[in-house]
Amino acid sequence: MSSSPPSRFAEDYRAGEEFDLGSYRVTREEIVDFATKYDPFPFHVDEKAAQATPFGGIIRQRLDDGARLAEAHAPVFPRPRHDARIAGARGGELADAGEAGDTLTGKVAIRESRISRSKPGMGFVRYTATLQNERGECVFVTTSTIIVRARGEHGS
Repeated sequence: MSSSPPSRFAEDYRAGEEFDLGSYRVTREEIVDFATKYDPFPFHVDEKAAQATPFGGIIRQRLDDGARLAEAHAPVFPRPRHDARIAGARGGELADAGEAGDTLTGKVAIRESRISRSKPGMGFVRYTATLQNERGECVFVTTSTIIVRARGEHGS
């Protein structure tokens, strides 16, 4: 059994801190499987129909990239122990969808970390997470804020 990653509190995140999320090659089968279940538009699931679109072939659904990004950035914002992370507060924008065979590389950059003035046991961590393909094109970006417990609440 693997151990849970250590909790990080609001004070543990610093503006300018960056986390490399590694790379992952997306297959056509994964794109079709995801889209079949969640967004079965022809340009996501049917090669022949997709060729007749401006895309010229199957493309990924943006939420597919978002799901991959959420999974990849879990070590940055540990989830197995729920004693520090409280919730996501707000999300952000999406970029262009990508193609099968893209190798996606992710990064999280901390923008701000602050303690709530009205509830000092809570903090807010604002970050930007991105996915780029091997051509350096941004295929997904989100700037979000998560609510994280402040260290002082735990007497640490």
